[in-house]
Parts: sequence; C-alpha cells; structure tokens
Amino acid sequence: MDENNLNHKLDFNDIPEGNNNDIYANFKEKLESVQTFPGLYAFKFILTGGVDKIKELRTVLPEDEFIETPSKTGKYVSVTVKKWMQDADAVVAVYKKVGEIKGVMML
Repeated sequence: MDENNLNHKLDFNDIPEGNNNDIYANFKEKLESVQTFPGLYAFKFILTGGVDKIKELRTVLPEDEFIETPSKTGKYVSVTVKKWMQDADAVVAVYKKVGEIKGVMML
C-alpha cells in the first residue's frame, strides 16, 4: 500500500473552515480537501476500558492491523488503524460506527 498520503505534513491553516453544521458533513468536507481517495487512511483513537474496548473496536475494523500504544499510567490506549479507503463517505461511516462505542475518543 502506498503510504504517501500518511506522510505529508499538514498545517491547520491548510484545512478550510467547514460550511456545514453537521459534524460528519463538515468533517467529510474538510477530509476531501486534504486527503486523496482511494488511499490509505490512518484512523486514530484513544480508548479507556482496556481489552473490552479494543474488542468492540475490532468489530468495526475486524481485518485491519491495530497499532496499540498504552499510556504511561495504563489508563488509556492509543490505537492507530491504517486502512485503504475508497472515499470520504467510507471514512465517515467508520467514524459513525465507532462513535457508538462508549469510552472511545476519535481523533
């Protein structure tokens, strides 16, 4: 897989303001302005609740590689999942499903 989309540097000034009040529509708009599809997308999450939350997250992204980094105190786990996505709608669909899991922060 080509990881070029993951390795470029973005400045917050590169991301335009959204024109939509719907958080997911606004996110999609911004995502399409900075990400090329189809392409490799890096989902990033912070989880509380340990192994159970990781299992729940794996129900949404079952076939994908998880890169897990526990916090120093062990209270949180940072998870990065790299997945080939066809378009911004597919990315938004994943975030909507993950948004239903309590104890997961989406970055």
